[in-house]
Amino acid sequence: MKKITLLVAVLALGLFFVSCNKEGQFNPKNKIDRVYSSSSYKSESNYNGYWETESIDNTPKHLSEIWNWDGKLLKSISYYDSDGELSYTETYGYESKRLATISTGSSDRWNLNYEKGKLSSMEYYEGTEKVCSYEFMHDNGKISEVRLTEFGGKKSATAKFPVNALRFFIPSANTENMMKAMAKINERHTTKDVYTYSIKLEWDGKNVSKVTYVDGAYTSTYEYTYDEKLNPYYGLFDIEEVGFTEMLSKNNVTRYVNREDDYYEEQNYVYTYDGKIPTMQTHSYTHTYDYNRYTYSYTTYYEYK
Repeated sequence: MKKITLLVAVLALGLFFVSCNKEGQFNPKNKIDRVYSSSSYKSESNYNGYWETESIDNTPKHLSEIWNWDGKLLKSISYYDSDGELSYTETYGYESKRLATISTGSSDRWNLNYEKGKLSSMEYYEGTEKVCSYEFMHDNGKISEVRLTEFGGKKSATAKFPVNALRFFIPSANTENMMKAMAKINERHTTKDVYTYSIKLEWDGKNVSKVTYVDGAYTSTYEYTYDEKLNPYYGLFDIEEVGFTEMLSKNNVTRYVNREDDYYEEQNYVYTYDGKIPTMQTHSYTHTYDYNRYTYSYTTYYEYK
């Protein structure tokens, strides 16, 4: 009887770990292999009530990322420009299977620090110079706030260091949203050598429903709507050996609304799926200023191992 009870307990424990491994992790069959991109841009002007095209710029589908794996561990991502030339490579370093560094070439790197198994901070260095640091606050196992400190004023702000790696650590619809908000904040601090602001996160289940950038009295909010399919980046580093819990939204963003003072912007995302995983993401939007109209469209294509 004891043997049967022990066997049942072992089987139950095994089932628990299998379930945990499936939740929030890449299926080995669905590891990202390559990412391709394409984009289009159109500028129009209004003459006597009629819109006339001023310029069109199309970037055809091209390789933008190659992901390199060692078993379950992501070792590096190589980024390419629209001409097919290698721009740079992010290399991921581990200590006892826990992500410790992200190198972006030469001596530029992110250092990751942990407390009680959770990511507590990330620091970006250019050689020996610390450019910025991000401090992570947690609430009920989820990231509730990220406090950012940038050093050196505008010259060392967002345009100076790569932010691609942050898409895995700061929940948001895309890097573009983050860059836009951070750029606006940086413009406010052109004369400061050191300044701090924060990103506050609100969750709805396993998805981030609202992101608020706060800099004193200034706020910029992004509110997100999701589908029920799996975000291809979700759970990339969310494994027991790495020590992360909730890092990114589980599902894919279908819509976001950006509010800032009198400013309002809405964008929608459309996906093509193979089963539950996206193979293509497209989003387009139009900005109109007085007699000028600008239309942007971006498409991302995913290939998996």
